Amino acid sequence: MKNILKMNSKTFFPLVAVLALFLVGFASASLTDLNSPMGGYVSLNDVALSPGTSTVIAGNPGETIPVRVVFSALQDASDVKVKVTIEGFRNDISSSTTRFDLVSGSIYSKLLALQLPSDINDLTTDYTIYVSVISPTERDEQVFTVKLQRDSYSLNAVSVDFDNEVSAGQTVPVNVVIENDGFHTLDNGFVEVSIASLGVSARAYLGDLTPLDNCTDGCNTQDAIEKTLYLKIPSTANAGVYDLTVRAYNKEVTMTTKKVIRVSGSATTTVLATVKTQDIPAGSTKSYDLVLVNSGNSIKVYNIQVVSGSALSVSAPTVVTVGPQSSASVPLTVTASETADLGSYTFSVIVDGQQTVYGANIVSGGAISTSVVALTVILVIIFVVLLIVLIVLLTRKEKPTEEVETSYY
Repeated sequence: MKNILKMNSKTFFPLVAVLALFLVGFASASLTDLNSPMGGYVSLNDVALSPGTSTVIAGNPGETIPVRVVFSALQDASDVKVKVTIEGFRNDISSSTTRFDLVSGSIYSKLLALQLPSDINDLTTDYTIYVSVISPTERDEQVFTVKLQRDSYSLNAVSVDFDNEVSAGQTVPVNVVIENDGFHTLDNGFVEVSIASLGVSARAYLGDLTPLDNCTDGCNTQDAIEKTLYLKIPSTANAGVYDLTVRAYNKEVTMTTKKVIRVSGSATTTVLATVKTQDIPAGSTKSYDLVLVNSGNSIKVYNIQVVSGSALSVSAPTVVTVGPQSSASVPLTVTASETADLGSYTFSVIVDGQQTVYGANIVSGGAISTSVVALTVILVIIFVVLLIVLIVLLTRKEKPTEEVETSYY
């Protein structure tokens, strides 16, 4: 027994030393100071997070929010990455950095981005955020609780579609979809598209937008709306790249997003008239054709305006789209007024400032003009007078010749 105790006393202290070294090594095994109370720093959407405390942060469905992770390296390590994960959505979302090396004592700041899902329906919802620093053999992780609060009033440009390369003098259609991704209804909204450096803009009315998740069955509302606005690029615009700004707003909120558009030299447009002058009976309708030739390398949208007098009624499409290196025939419908005087008249068709003049000869037709009616009345009166004279002459009898009595003595 004594020998056993002697042997145990000899082996006890080395064993304690080994255990102490193991514990020290285990205690210093952390990659970073992320788990230290005085260590790393994590912010979500520029709001600092605290472990064990629920932090309220505003966010919108589909919004991309920044996550900043700052920490010090406690040891050298290779192939390290930072990963952030949010749980609590229908599908968990995460983001991670590329791999990098740690140098003990150095401070690192990593910026990540998380796109919130589109199924945030409640005003506030609790979520769990996991922030991890991971190497091939070790992992440091910090857990935070956040309460994401949906913004009360918010507009979002779901899409902005237009031709990125256009020509000077071209009319550009810009298709936008604006959504109310806030929590409350937005009344009387507008959307404006502009290229400030060219001095051109267009505006459209959006009406009222109500989040559908706040809508009960049977309500007649919409949370998004699509609009197409037309920007006329000046023909004098210099070639270059310009900022195109989309601004959606109402009295509570304003949203702005920017795109870029490239303007090249002016494209050639040819306007042709197949038939310029026609005879049209009063009260009748004839068709004319206008041919547009787009010799440019991009789609062109033409604005068409008609100018005519009261004698002619002219109708034509207000907007015509012609593809690159293509042409289109535009129908013009011309109706002569029933009360118009006979004679020659003109009307003009203006295509993006380029004017083409047409002619119409109004001839007698289904209706008679005022002067013709007056002449007809006069002729009828003369005819009646002559008829009366003729009747008088025909009814007048010739007087018989008297016989002369002859006496003989």
